Amino acid sequence: MNTFFKKGVAAFAAVLVGGFAVAAKADGPKQLRFGLLPAEDPTLMVEQFSGIAKHVGKELGIPVNVKVSESYNALIEGMRAGHLEIVYVGGGQYLKMLDIGMKVEPLVLNKDTNKRTYYKSCIITKPDSGIKTFADLKGRTFSFVSPTSTSGGVAPTYMLLKNKIDPDKDFKRKIFAGKHDASFLAVKNGKVDAGAVGDFYFWRWQDRGIFKMERYDEPNDKLINAELSIVACQKVPNTPMVIHSKYGQDYINKVRKAFLSLPEKTANAYKIWPSTGFVPTSHKDFEDLAEMAELKKKIKAAQKKKK
Repeated sequence: MNTFFKKGVAAFAAVLVGGFAVAAKADGPKQLRFGLLPAEDPTLMVEQFSGIAKHVGKELGIPVNVKVSESYNALIEGMRAGHLEIVYVGGGQYLKMLDIGMKVEPLVLNKDTNKRTYYKSCIITKPDSGIKTFADLKGRTFSFVSPTSTSGGVAPTYMLLKNKIDPDKDFKRKIFAGKHDASFLAVKNGKVDAGAVGDFYFWRWQDRGIFKMERYDEPNDKLINAELSIVACQKVPNTPMVIHSKYGQDYINKVRKAFLSLPEKTANAYKIWPSTGFVPTSHKDFEDLAEMAELKKKIKAAQKKKK
């Protein structure tokens, strides 16, 4: 377990909520351990998420604990090893869990401050890079977030392959930055020519003062008077809370109900993924993303045959 989470007090930042009855029904856990994807400072992330965790724990009458994983894959492996009950992930990680045989179920989807239950994977570049189309990306350097990241891995790879760009042979160099912040900064600081990020970070980066833009024209995939420009975007389902299926449907419905009763102010305190609350979800909401991932595999397989 020590190798699963970031080392050190700050990186091991966790919140334990006491004062609740620890007795749980046989079909439910005695505590809820939440796992978060690495995005910003772990201590800050846990602090911001604590209100959500406390609310759910209070509704269920059990203590909660929150930790930030050291990587996308580490979060998946931590849940598979039984160290976590609920993880807040992208759709790509949820599908990866199913792909490796994990018994999990999506509980709720985040509803962002624009009332969206989707977000976008965007390929970004500098306005003066000369990159306007997918074809312009050939021979350039590119930054992904992680292979299993929805908006930083699965969706951009799908977009590239669909537009006849093979990331394995058409880029001069590609990197996996590990975090959306790192992918964004790699582009902004000229370490790479282009990169993939989730669009909900545009507002977050603006609020933090590390990204200048007049506004984000989301319907038209345009950054207006900004430091960066958008090459293309792809819609994906918003970030879900995912739970082990082993607790049974009755208990899972109770957990879902606890999330649905979350006050908007509490939900929005988690600034990593700005939220106005959550809406119910099921696997059906991720069928398009699953088809996207499957099509990506087929395109890759067809390209290999041509070699």
